[in-house]
Amino acid sequence: MTDADLLSALRDCYDPVLRRNIVDMKLVRSAHLTPDTEAPGVAPRFVAAVSLSAPTSDEGANAQMVAQVENRLLGLEAISRVEVKLLPPLFAIL
Repeated sequence: MTDADLLSALRDCYDPVLRRNIVDMKLVRSAHLTPDTEAPGVAPRFVAAVSLSAPTSDEGANAQMVAQVENRLLGLEAISRVEVKLLPPLFAIL
């Protein structure tokens, strides 16, 4: 599992309002993996840390997007935990 694999998996996550993937929309500010030494099992497991720009001020839509990211990444066998940080939008929409 690499950081590139992580970004590839995030392409399956969509903005709930605009219905476009969050990677192409440039909402992923950072995404990286760190080894999880506390995870059970023989195969290496990782913690996925993802920072996202909030696409909207709608808390419900933002929560849906965060849940979608967590569910997608936790579905990968190599991921043991997911930490999603939601950052304010880069540009305020008036």
